[in-house]
Amino acid sequence: LNRNTHRIIYVFLISCLAFSISLGKFLMSISLIGLFLNWIIELDFKRKWKKIKERRYFPLLLAGLFLVELFWLPFSEDLLIGLNVLRIKLPLLLLPIILGSKDNFQKTEWKAIISSFFVGLLISTFWVYLVSIDILPTKKTSGTIRDASIFMSHLRYSALLSLAFILVLFLAIKRWANNIFCLFFGLWLGFLIVKFSTLTAILGLFTSLIVGFLIWLKVENNPNKKIISLFVISLFLGSAGYLYAIVNEFHQIKSQERSKKTHSINGEKYIYDLNNNMTENGYYLWENIAPKELEKEWNKVSELSFKGNDNKGQKLKATLYRFLTSKGLNKDSLGLSKLSKKEIKLIEEGVTSRITYNNLEKRIRSLLYEMEFAKKNTNVNNQTLNQRLVFWQVGKEIMLIRPFFGFGPGGVKKEYKKYYSNNQTILTKDNQLLAHNQFITQFINLGAIGGLIWIFLLVYSSARVNKELWCLFVPYAILMFFMFMSDDMLEVQAGVTIFSLFGTMMVFYQPNSS
Repeated sequence: LNRNTHRIIYVFLISCLAFSISLGKFLMSISLIGLFLNWIIELDFKRKWKKIKERRYFPLLLAGLFLVELFWLPFSEDLLIGLNVLRIKLPLLLLPIILGSKDNFQKTEWKAIISSFFVGLLISTFWVYLVSIDILPTKKTSGTIRDASIFMSHLRYSALLSLAFILVLFLAIKRWANNIFCLFFGLWLGFLIVKFSTLTAILGLFTSLIVGFLIWLKVENNPNKKIISLFVISLFLGSAGYLYAIVNEFHQIKSQERSKKTHSINGEKYIYDLNNNMTENGYYLWENIAPKELEKEWNKVSELSFKGNDNKGQKLKATLYRFLTSKGLNKDSLGLSKLSKKEIKLIEEGVTSRITYNNLEKRIRSLLYEMEFAKKNTNVNNQTLNQRLVFWQVGKEIMLIRPFFGFGPGGVKKEYKKYYSNNQTILTKDNQLLAHNQFITQFINLGAIGGLIWIFLLVYSSARVNKELWCLFVPYAILMFFMFMSDDMLEVQAGVTIFSLFGTMMVFYQPNSS
């Protein structure tokens, strides 16, 4: 095969990788293997090495994000786990070397790659939407919108949607894509981002857009700057007002006076905690509770045990307490008798309030509830934020065992498992998870020395991006930072491919060829 044929195969396989990045790891793996084989079969290594030297060996430096972990492999106590981690992270090596040793993409090639990404994402999002409305099946059983994310974790999928939204906005601003397409596809992505309501991705996207907008104001010379700025400022102020309304409604108290009732209508003495000011729909939660008679009556009307979990995995009695409180009812047999069969079903499904909230409002209220709950309780199980704080504290203790050189690639898995086995923890078995923080994971695996080298390579690589892409790359970097702070993003194939493909393509972008 001649060089031109290999070039066509190369662009085709990059396009396949972009297409498959939202559709699961099988197609991603095939695309990556194809890219590597084409690069090897093409030979012409002298020319490829020359291209790497022209780029001042930067492809090797970017591949250092993988190589530093390879060099740390001897520190791993379990080489099989370490090698498996390196296998997952191969995109960090392959993509910088392959893309960095090839000529820059031309305009038609960029169109093919970006179009492939959008087509794959369009298929993926429609599929996921049909799952979310129960037209297509899912294997997940949490009973939440997360079950619809069948191709990867909901967190990474939300990050991919957010990244696509940023890309669509960037293309529209640069007028590099059809404005009508950008408008409707952007609205579709925005709808799904809100539907999934992954707060990490939404907060990362919101911050990214603010910083991206400030960069755009500085570097772009647009005659409509004032109108666009007014629209953007109004949008952000509206979002801030919406958030304030949710928080204010959560903390609003309909009656400051605490209940003076002592017994239920059936004579059971109420349980109180007058020092606990948690509310649900403006009513105090921890008052007028008769658990014995409530348990007896609940078990008559539901197949789910009062002392068990609802269909979301939450403590059912807590869900029941909150739902009754949201209606202004006492937590006793009389209060339960005023619920309809439909409301009993809602409680079984994990609904905690009589008021219907959209997914975003539910997630924000859930986070607010966790923050209030943590003030009075130590049980953090099944609580997104509070569990992560425990994971991070465990990670800190593990890091201090081998602070300089760490435990080698994959060491984080073995050490967390060992910690949970050897130490008492408030986490139940199902919730004894890993760091959920890529930075902590890296410092456990690589220690302070390797971790700082890894961060240096990450930051230095970012500084090499062409100024024309700042409005795109900086929001991408901010979004990835938020993902790194709340997820082990690079420990699974989907996460590492999303990070590496977009980052590598932007790092090697040259405007004169595009």
